[in-house]
Amino acid sequence: MKETNSGSRTASSNQLYPRSYTGFACGKAILVGEHSVVYGAGSVAIPLKSMTVSLSLEPRNDSSEHNKLFLGGKEVSDRIADIIPDAFNLLGRKSFSLTIDGHSKIPIGAGLGSSATLCVATLRTILGSYGETFSQSGLAKLANKMEERFHGSPSGLDTAVVAHEEPILFHKGNDPKILYREDQATEASLHFALIDSKIRASTLAMIKVAKPYFMGSEGNRRLSQLDDLAMETAAAFRRHDEPAIAEAMSHNSVYLNEAGVVPEVLQQMIHKCRSLGVLGSKTTGAGGGGTLICLLDSSHWQHQLDLLKAAFPKNPVFHVSI
Repeated sequence: MKETNSGSRTASSNQLYPRSYTGFACGKAILVGEHSVVYGAGSVAIPLKSMTVSLSLEPRNDSSEHNKLFLGGKEVSDRIADIIPDAFNLLGRKSFSLTIDGHSKIPIGAGLGSSATLCVATLRTILGSYGETFSQSGLAKLANKMEERFHGSPSGLDTAVVAHEEPILFHKGNDPKILYREDQATEASLHFALIDSKIRASTLAMIKVAKPYFMGSEGNRRLSQLDDLAMETAAAFRRHDEPAIAEAMSHNSVYLNEAGVVPEVLQQMIHKCRSLGVLGSKTTGAGGGGTLICLLDSSHWQHQLDLLKAAFPKNPVFHVSI
């Protein structure tokens, strides 16, 4: 089913009744721009196409319009399950009784976009049950409204990269810019390692911690510098310039430390990663815990990945490439 470039739905048939359908969405990781994106600076993020949420929808033959959402075999709380009526309302569809059975390969609360992924996947699955799709930009905007349930006033970055499934340069209030490589003929990939610290913190709490860092004249200066850093990162990504991307990640890590959202234990993990020779290492997401993202040297990324797994035997370590 082909998606339109507008925010409207596209139907592939005259289907009147919902059917069984399975929808998917992937996670995301931020290379530069956590927190500062909320205040208007640019951010660069990548999709995690190997880390997905799948939702299998089954209509039920009753008139209760009651929805059940299971993740990993367990029924979720009403706070999470209520994204289903949210989705029906935003799509302008009359709700129907259904059960959704979900499976996730994304660690929850680890800064990898699990809530944005769930919102995008829910919209795709309900639309798919009617034989319809939605434009990527329209899907991102609706999903961002749904994500307010989890994060208050999200910037729109997470749902944008999840809906588009492409590396993006993002500014709040604008459509994302897809970061296509200048040399499309190359098959070279950027390789990253994601290390789950297994420490969790509230996104809203971390936004509150970081907010003073971006206020006033000094905050405006920092936001301008971080916006420049995002633009430089986007240009480096297009060039496949690993050293420049790594340098930008390191600079961003300094800002996050100064903003107070990188606890000592994660700073120690970052230093350990750098001592093993990775090109760049930083936290990704709101901070306070969550995940480290490491840019690996593409000439011997597998060796570096093995070193990280050996150095952090109690932490999940994932490989992603793009």
